[in-house]
Amino acid sequence: MSRLSTVYDRCLLILLATMALPASGEVAETLHAVSALAITFLFFLHGARLPREAIIAGLAHWRLHLLVLAVTFVFFPLLGAVLKLVLSSRWIGPELMLGVLFLCALPSTVQSSIAFTA
Repeated sequence: MSRLSTVYDRCLLILLATMALPASGEVAETLHAVSALAITFLFFLHGARLPREAIIAGLAHWRLHLLVLAVTFVFFPLLGAVLKLVLSSRWIGPELMLGVLFLCALPSTVQSSIAFTA
């Protein structure tokens, strides 16, 4: 092993290389499809290891699931819109406000979604 790989984790090195050398064109489209398949496979594997009783018990809490969906896809985007109207450009610049809107409108990351479903 080289000195660099002993100091830094391989995953970290791959992440840094990904940021330094972004993909474009056909390679980017292929990587997008591969990442979508990997995320699907990740959710499938997480669900496949759940016992049947846990799945049935989770389905029984459909009202809770509807509440979580409503908060994620209705309440948070509305909160972002209200914050945009209230804060406008007095206290927050337009770039930061755009970031707040993205934060409110986009669903959570894969890792927190898996933790949520567990």
